[in-house]
Amino acid sequence: MNKDASKTKTIATSVSYVTVIMILSRMLAFVSNQIALTTYGTGGYMDIYSYVTTIPNTIFNVFGTALGTVVIPIYAGHLAKGEDKEAARFANNIITISTAFTAVLVLIGIGLSPLLPLLTSFNSGEEYSFAVKALMAMMPIMIFYGLNYIFQGILQSRGKYGWPAFVSVPSSLVVIIYVFTLGDKYGVAGLLAATFIGLSLQALILIPPAIASGFRYRPSFEIKNEDLITAYKMTLPIILGVSAYQFNMFFNAQMIANFDGMVSLTNTVQHMVVYMVLAFVYSVTAVVYPRLSASVSKGNMDEYKQTISVVLKAMTALLLPVTFGFIAVRRPLLQLVLNWGEITDTDINRAVILLVIYSVSIIGVGLKEVIDRAFYAIKSTIIPAVNGVVIMVVNVVLGIVLINFFGAYGIPAAYSAAAIIGLIVQLILLKKKIGTFCPGLGADFIKCLISSIAMAAAATAAEYGMDMLLKSDGVAMRIIKLGVPVAIGVIVYAILVIILKVSVVSPVIDKVKSILKK
Repeated sequence: MNKDASKTKTIATSVSYVTVIMILSRMLAFVSNQIALTTYGTGGYMDIYSYVTTIPNTIFNVFGTALGTVVIPIYAGHLAKGEDKEAARFANNIITISTAFTAVLVLIGIGLSPLLPLLTSFNSGEEYSFAVKALMAMMPIMIFYGLNYIFQGILQSRGKYGWPAFVSVPSSLVVIIYVFTLGDKYGVAGLLAATFIGLSLQALILIPPAIASGFRYRPSFEIKNEDLITAYKMTLPIILGVSAYQFNMFFNAQMIANFDGMVSLTNTVQHMVVYMVLAFVYSVTAVVYPRLSASVSKGNMDEYKQTISVVLKAMTALLLPVTFGFIAVRRPLLQLVLNWGEITDTDINRAVILLVIYSVSIIGVGLKEVIDRAFYAIKSTIIPAVNGVVIMVVNVVLGIVLINFFGAYGIPAAYSAAAIIGLIVQLILLKKKIGTFCPGLGADFIKCLISSIAMAAAATAAEYGMDMLLKSDGVAMRIIKLGVPVAIGVIVYAILVIILKVSVVSPVIDKVKSILKK
């Protein structure tokens, strides 16, 4: 096996097992969310819970994403040069300084807690009082968010991808155990406490593997450290871009909170569609981003472009059928995973519309994450930041306009439109920055689009047939009503991408043929 083939195999292996862990983790997170939702319903205090748990994450993700972006190239760079002491020094400084900064954010968040609910429907009476207390209680979780991002960066830099992918599992298990053991006694207030404990564990469980990999923390506060200065320069544009995205999420959460019962449903559909897809995307970028940075540091731009090309084409071939697949099986999917307990038919009908709208954003959200890493690898953080602002403006303007025509559904519609526009802008800007980088992407996109539409048509026809034949509403029947259309859709898509000779599929077919000949 030649060096390039070996390298490709190594990347594929790392991505594969990280993807499996991440997707299973996200599925468990979704299950825990569904258990809570079907136990407590979608309105009242559960809506407040969904709102309260979203706000600290939204506030901190600006700083957290910047942390995750700058830690890897600096820390991994020292390790690659055998500079373990410098790597440890940087990690110690970044942990101390970021924790201090996060503590300030916590205090600001606590101070804003009495004001934020006034902008929602929870603006009076007992609901307002609960929302304020819940926000104040949840704000300190941002400290654990910060440690989580840093420890993930340290482990990924050392080639340890499994634990960072696993972090959400303990938090999901805590919520599930709480609902089944103490949920009836302590209700939504107890669920909030369980969620805080679970989210704290996301950082705490990374400490043992970080220590096992050789990391040791020693408090250090060197603000003018050379590595930190480099991190500052990279961080400011990243914060601008990510803060624009988080403002989008904050704006969307505030607007949705004005529609009764929609906060919980929106969060659920986002977990099902957007976050599940991002779990896969992040498993790819966790492996690819350090390698893109390595190619650039070696001055090997051909290798850098080739990596981008392969990843974008592969992601397109996967995300387009996922988009149309969600749309095609939207109702049997939601009936299987959501239509239990306190969830009503009205809730399902609302969720169906939300799922269709959010599905449109998948290709934009997924590919943009890859392109962002391509910019970061060449130390270009300003362009993604500017594009983030563009997406924010589009989202807010369209949200304000569309809400007047479509009510609550105008918010996800604006989000999806902004995601697609942001992707188009990113592709244009990256081409201007590095030249042609992904020849044949357009042709592959059209082929995958045709295959996806045919797949959706076949799945829809199969769903209609299953609905006519199977009248029972039991669990087994729901699984069959979903499973058969999905299976038929997958087969149709696989056949068509082979017939149309999608570029990323051809090497796989050639490999299979060579194995069969042996």
